[in-house]
Amino acid sequence: MLWRLGGLAVLWLIVFGRSCIFRPQSTYPGAHFNQGSNAAWLGVEWVSQLHRADEVLTLTTELAERQITTVYVYASYYKPEGGFNPTYAYAEEFVAAVKGFAPDLVVQAWIGLPLDTMNLDSRAVRGEVVDFCAALIQDAGFDGLHIDPEPVEDGDKSMLALLDELREALDPEAILSIAGRRIWPIFPTIRWPFVGQWSWSTSYYQKVARRVDEVAVMAYDSALPTSGLYRQWTKFQVIALSRALAYSDIRLYIGIPTSEEVTPTHKPGAENMRSGLRGTIDGLNDWATWANVITGVAVYPYWETDEREWKIYQSLWLGE
Repeated sequence: MLWRLGGLAVLWLIVFGRSCIFRPQSTYPGAHFNQGSNAAWLGVEWVSQLHRADEVLTLTTELAERQITTVYVYASYYKPEGGFNPTYAYAEEFVAAVKGFAPDLVVQAWIGLPLDTMNLDSRAVRGEVVDFCAALIQDAGFDGLHIDPEPVEDGDKSMLALLDELREALDPEAILSIAGRRIWPIFPTIRWPFVGQWSWSTSYYQKVARRVDEVAVMAYDSALPTSGLYRQWTKFQVIALSRALAYSDIRLYIGIPTSEEVTPTHKPGAENMRSGLRGTIDGLNDWATWANVITGVAVYPYWETDEREWKIYQSLWLGE
């Protein structure tokens, strides 16, 4: 199914290639749009192991240099048999250490929700998720919660119910954020058949946005085979997302892939730091984009991003 959807995306890009490439746009560099507020997904090792103060200092220094102001720290996931994996034994120590060096850095607990092995329609299961997340945020001192539910079909009401219940249970000051699905860029206001299993429509994105403070969009895993096609895909993700959420006051981050894992939906040669950033910048320059809606970019995953990729980031996005 994903390859079929990828094929549809390729066909769309070919058929509408001329409009993709020759649409009116400005030529501002990434630094023109960078607001100094970017994000990154960090690995579970930061909360599952105890780290020395100098290690945490190095991390926070690097994040500051890269203008990353929000981090999603992988803390746990819901297990197939129920309950959450206990991989967060040192979460409190990590958050305290980070705040000691970088008090303004926003540290969120990243929670995996594999929906293919859990029944989110169940009020009891949602209650288990809500209770765990609320306790973790309070006990460890996280600034907020970043949930990563996959897969979420377009129009899924159980996910909206979970967001409502989380909002009610969390402290009013706690941030609630979500790893959002890609938006279908071909007339996103229309609910296309089959596409809803893979991406969200404008109306569903707006419903999600009304319930959260922040969305980090997983614009990758497109199944596109080349960097040029992925650049165009990302461009139109930016355009469609900015227009869908133009009247929302959430923070919106565009996910930039640096994963080296090869899967049916991700080819590192196609989806990478350079093509992702160039597509984002192209989108921000497009005449149809509400550029002010895009808060920044979010790098996934931080632990696989090497110095060569950070140099690309610094050149294309920070303008260094």
